Amino acid sequence: MGLTIPAYAKLNLTLEVLGKRFDGYHELRSLMCSLALHDTLHLEPAPEIEVRCSLPELAGSGNLAHRAAVLLRAATGHSGGAVITIKKEIPVAAGLGGGSSDAAATLNALNRLWGTGLTGDALRTLAAHLGSDVPFCLAGGVALASGRGEKLHLLPPLPPMIVLLVRPPIQVSTASIYGALTPVGYGDGEVSERVAALMRAVPPAEWPLVNALQPVTIRAYPLVGEVLALLRDLGASPALMCGSGPTCFGLFKTTERAESGARAARERGWEAWVTSPLARS
Repeated sequence: MGLTIPAYAKLNLTLEVLGKRFDGYHELRSLMCSLALHDTLHLEPAPEIEVRCSLPELAGSGNLAHRAAVLLRAATGHSGGAVITIKKEIPVAAGLGGGSSDAAATLNALNRLWGTGLTGDALRTLAAHLGSDVPFCLAGGVALASGRGEKLHLLPPLPPMIVLLVRPPIQVSTASIYGALTPVGYGDGEVSERVAALMRAVPPAEWPLVNALQPVTIRAYPLVGEVLALLRDLGASPALMCGSGPTCFGLFKTTERAESGARAARERGWEAWVTSPLARS
């Protein structure tokens, strides 16, 4: 008997960097939400752990879902394996947490499929070992994240809105972007907390969204700035970069306006997706 489960994309509505930590990571504060855009995982019991993917280059033991399965098996002493088949819809290396979400879904699904019975707290501990975004992808919904991103304060759902994601045909190295960030770009986390307090009281156009990595990425990849300019010209309010880029997002009031923007982006040779936040994933 197998199990099929969605793995939802994540969006950083805010991303503030507070400084460098003793362990080499950066201290973050971020308001995050799940998006309806998702990968689909199908898991079947098997003697060994195997990951297959609709993108062949992502198959195998290098996939974070494979690492999640190995970690869960080691933590529980389970003797079996699973074939994990991933149908990708979340763009790869786009700042949308696709790999982290696949890993979180794998932990959740295999805990059920294998009957290992770990509690939510135990799964969150394993998730934190896999990556900074994996704990949020495991929890889903809306949360204020701190630490490396693994400490979560869950929040009420966002008001209705439409999200347009636009990705130009470039790749960005997250490590190099963080490496280029100087203390001038550090914040104190106040903006993320303010948006969390405002999000049910004022419309998204009035949210003071911020991404500390955006100026650094635009300097290295000016095309990201062109994407943001297009989103604003199309009426997105606000528009911001996703994570370390290169994907950017704009918030719209209607699906029609967002779909029109997606067509304009595709005419320039950029990828585009229209989606919306989830209350809980």
